[in-house]
Amino acid sequence: MKQYLFIIFFFTAILNVLAQQDTIFNSLDEVFIQANKRLLINSKTLKVIQLNDSVILNNNESFTNLLRFNSSLYFREQGAGGSSSVSFRGTSSSNTAVMWNGININSINNSQTDFNSLTVGLFDEINVRSGGGTIEYGSDAIGGTIHINDLLKFDHNKNISNNIITSYGSFNTFNSLYKLKFKSKRYSLNFGLSFNGSDNDYPFLDSDFKNTNGSYKNYALNFSNALKISNKLVLELFSTFYFGDRLFSGELPNPSSANDKYHDINQRNLLSLIYSSNNFRYTGRVGYLYQKYKFFENKNSKVFNYGTSKRIITDFTLDYQFVNMDAVISSISRFESVYGETDQINQKNRIEFSQSLIYKHNILDKFLYDLKLRKDYNSDFQVPLSFSFGFKLNILDNLFIRANTSKNYRIPSYNDLFWPGQGNLNLIPESSLQGELGFGFKTKSLFFDIAYFNINTKDKIIWTPNGDPNRPGVWVPLNIDKTNNKGVEFSSTLQHTYFNKILANYSINFTYVVTLDKTTGLPLPFIPENVLNFNMSYAYKKYSFFYQFLFNDKVFTTKSNSQDYKVDSYSINNIGVNYDLIKSKKNKLNIGFKFNNLFNKKYFIVTNRPMPGFNYNFNINYKF
Repeated sequence: MKQYLFIIFFFTAILNVLAQQDTIFNSLDEVFIQANKRLLINSKTLKVIQLNDSVILNNNESFTNLLRFNSSLYFREQGAGGSSSVSFRGTSSSNTAVMWNGININSINNSQTDFNSLTVGLFDEINVRSGGGTIEYGSDAIGGTIHINDLLKFDHNKNISNNIITSYGSFNTFNSLYKLKFKSKRYSLNFGLSFNGSDNDYPFLDSDFKNTNGSYKNYALNFSNALKISNKLVLELFSTFYFGDRLFSGELPNPSSANDKYHDINQRNLLSLIYSSNNFRYTGRVGYLYQKYKFFENKNSKVFNYGTSKRIITDFTLDYQFVNMDAVISSISRFESVYGETDQINQKNRIEFSQSLIYKHNILDKFLYDLKLRKDYNSDFQVPLSFSFGFKLNILDNLFIRANTSKNYRIPSYNDLFWPGQGNLNLIPESSLQGELGFGFKTKSLFFDIAYFNINTKDKIIWTPNGDPNRPGVWVPLNIDKTNNKGVEFSSTLQHTYFNKILANYSINFTYVVTLDKTTGLPLPFIPENVLNFNMSYAYKKYSFFYQFLFNDKVFTTKSNSQDYKVDSYSINNIGVNYDLIKSKKNKLNIGFKFNNLFNKKYFIVTNRPMPGFNYNFNINYKF
């Protein structure tokens, strides 16, 4: 630790000696780089999908549906409104890191994020990045990363804007959201408040049952602000709070027997100080994250199981712009202390320190490459050295080839290690070596990117029955599998105007993945081979129309891939229409209707948990 701190100090001192005055960092627009901009800067050799406001508005039912219909991700949702986890390029749900303003928010207990505990519309920007991201984002960033960011901007003129979004739909589903933005020359503020609730008692198609014990409600608050202390110094504060109260619905053949209840609280705070001088930019951040849940086997009882976690994060980033060349070197030092416990696991403390170096060089706007290294020190594990190398070559002005290879890791969760009667203290971190080769084309109206990827994972952590001879019949986690995931990922968007009046937008996302458990020689369970979604929208004067299509391939639910244990493939169609009642520079009032599962198709995402048939949603969006 002392050696690394000395290296950082020495490196900083030497760079200060070399600093010059004629530098991009003196530009006011460059004074502070928030997480969204740093994401794009560090992802030139990877694919990043950015979801804009109109896409978010058309998918305001849930965060799960937003990403399910607008990215290449596969989601396992335990019935509508139930817990929701993600699979990225055929990896497990614990191999995707979810980042809030650059901070990893995956649970310390299970290394996952429940996407139905995130509120659509509260955040300003949502990005999906394919490929390994351990260098910047740490554990879990093997398949890819999902980024939710708050954007703070300054304006020479004072500017205040308000946004109210409310919707009502089938099964007494109600969503409401209020957002306030204030901008001035020296101060910027964002505030958001939301409530979502539903009886969620949809009927099960072709049966006499309905989704009993499935109701939910949640509240969320988002607050962020920035103060420009001087032209070189900016102070930021981000804070968010979420409270969820939901019932866990039952499954066939007897869904009415369900009686579970779940409460969860998430609180996140991040303080950031950014200073730009000459060729340097210094960013210091301190974060505090708190999570707590209560699980009731009987919703009418006061007896519950619980779990809590507290995380303290500090990091320091130094960026240096080389004089007379388009190259930047960055040093990222991060310290984290994590406390976690449940009613069955005594409080544990994990301490981590990491040091990363990133070098980016753009040669004549034709060839860009980056080199990245990261070394971790962990109080519980020996974490392997992580690295990444990538390049992007512009063959023509709009045509490019990109490639990337990286080594990434995942640290065992507290549940993996300490769960009574099932945890395994002998686990070691997963590690993966992966590569991808992509080809793309980009203009103002057309973009496409197609990539071949290959991910080899070593010491993969899986839960398996009979894995421990001393505990027969008990599910335990083991480092036994070597796995391989390979396939093709394709994304494309097209914007076109017909007759100089009708604006059309098209998008498509497709993933084909083949997985292999090298121990058994069989494909991995719970991974569809093909995932496809397609969106199109048309806008004419005050009217707009959109259509959504989703196809998920069949999913096997056992390691043997028996045809008797699978979830069948399905396809879903949604349509919607919006109308602008008021449309001016300062005011906009829009109403919309959306019809989901248009053809009332019976389908399952998880065995014995039917999803809703035809349902509708009516929304009002007012900006002033």
